[in-house]
Amino acid sequence: MTDLLKRGDGRFFRGNLHCHSNRSDGAVEPHEVAAAYRQAGYDFIVISDHFEAEYDWQVTDTRHLRDDGFTTIVGAELSSDAWDARTVYWVVAVGLPLDFEPPDPGAQAAAIQRAHDDGAFVVMLHPGLNNLPLAEVDKLPAIDAVDAVEIYNHNMAMGASADRAHGAYMVDGLLEQGRRVLVNAGDDAHFEHPADRFGGWIEVHAEALDPDALLESLKAGAYYSTQGPRIEELVVDGDRLRVATSPAYCIALAGSGARWLDAGSRTNPAGEPIHAAAFDLTPFGGSFCRVTVVDAAGRRAWSNPVWP
Repeated sequence: MTDLLKRGDGRFFRGNLHCHSNRSDGAVEPHEVAAAYRQAGYDFIVISDHFEAEYDWQVTDTRHLRDDGFTTIVGAELSSDAWDARTVYWVVAVGLPLDFEPPDPGAQAAAIQRAHDDGAFVVMLHPGLNNLPLAEVDKLPAIDAVDAVEIYNHNMAMGASADRAHGAYMVDGLLEQGRRVLVNAGDDAHFEHPADRFGGWIEVHAEALDPDALLESLKAGAYYSTQGPRIEELVVDGDRLRVATSPAYCIALAGSGARWLDAGSRTNPAGEPIHAAAFDLTPFGGSFCRVTVVDAAGRRAWSNPVWP
C-alpha cells in the first residue's frame, strides 16, 4: 500500500512556481511579489522571470526573501526559440544556479536541456498560449528535458487568453506517447491586474520548508495541483486506488483512450458533497490514469499521473 502524495513525516506546503517581477515583464519588485504571496498564505514561490537577452540573461536572486516561515526556490522562465516561432515553447526551470550561463545565439533550447542536466525541475508552461501542436512534439528540441506540464494557467484564464489557459491536451497527449510527465498549476502572475494571482497552485509534501527538500519532492511527484480543492490521500492498494478529498462535487479518474469508460466518476446523486472515492486500476494496466476533483463551485484539483 503506497500513498503517492506523501514523503516521510512531512506536511503539505503551498507554493507557486510561475510568477514575474519587474526584473523581466512583471510590474512590481521581487520583494513585493514575495510579500503578496506570503500574505495570501503561501509557503514558497519561484519568481520565474524571463531568462532572455532583453533582460540581460539574469536569474532573479530571491534568497534574501527567505525566512523561517516562507522560502523561495531560485528559477527562471526559458524559451526554446524566438517568441514568434510557431513551435516555440516556454518552461520554468526550478532550482537554477544564479550563475546559469546564457545560451549560444540561436540555440535557446540547449539551455532547457542544460537546466535539466544541472538538476532543475523543468515545467512546460501554458502550451495553449500558442496552441503548441501535439503532433509536433517529437520534433521539439529538448522536449525530453520536460518533467511536468502546466495544466492550468490562472492569469490566462482571467485575461485575453482565457480559452487557452488549459494544458490538459498536452498533458494527456504526452502521457499517451509514454512520456512520464507530471502535472502543474500556476498563476503566471505579472501583478498587472487584480485577478492574475492566487488562482492556481501546488501543494508539495516535504519534510521541511527548505528549497532543497521542496525540489526533491517536486521531482518525486509528491504534490498535487489545485484551484482550491484538497487531495488529502492518493493510495494505491493492489489494483485499487483510494482517494480522499475536501468536500467535492465529483471525483473523476481518466486515462488513455477509452479506458475512461471503465473508470468514470463518483458523485452523490442527491448532490451532497463527497469526500472519498475508490477506483479499479485494472483497466489502466500498462498505461496511465490521473484524478481530477471538482468542487461545488467548479474549481478543480489535479493529481499527478498514476502508472499501474
